[in-house]
Amino acid sequence: MTAASPWWRPHVHADRRPRLMARNAIAAALRGWFAERDFVEVTTAALQVSPGNEAHLAAFATEAIAPDASRQPLYLHTSPEFACKKLLAAGEKRIFSLGSVYRNRERGPLHHPEFTMLEWYRVGEAYQRLMADCAEFLALAAEKAGAKSFRFRGREAD
Repeated sequence: MTAASPWWRPHVHADRRPRLMARNAIAAALRGWFAERDFVEVTTAALQVSPGNEAHLAAFATEAIAPDASRQPLYLHTSPEFACKKLLAAGEKRIFSLGSVYRNRERGPLHHPEFTMLEWYRVGEAYQRLMADCAEFLALAAEKAGAKSFRFRGREAD
């Protein structure tokens, strides 16, 4: 029998729990922000029949095996964009997706193959409204995380 993983011990988790709680508070606050503005949350399928056409993105490939043993290649989505745009074409006016996406060939200090993406759409709105949304999201996230400013690589913004 192998030894228990050192990563799943209470003392190791203790230093990560504040980030877990902040992430949860931020996600709840974002969902509340969207609900107050009559957005509909959508959960798009993670498995897609096409990896997409973005040359700079690499999708994870897998396959579905049917009961008759036939196989169909599938890909984990790199973004909910295509599915969201189909919903817009169907008549939705305000939608958002907050969920996991997957990108192969991404690994480094600032990249992980699986991460959470927020994507939102407002039909008929000017780009200035979307920029204001971004500023409001960052302020909301900072408030929920208890941060007065964001610091990264020696730079700071309030």
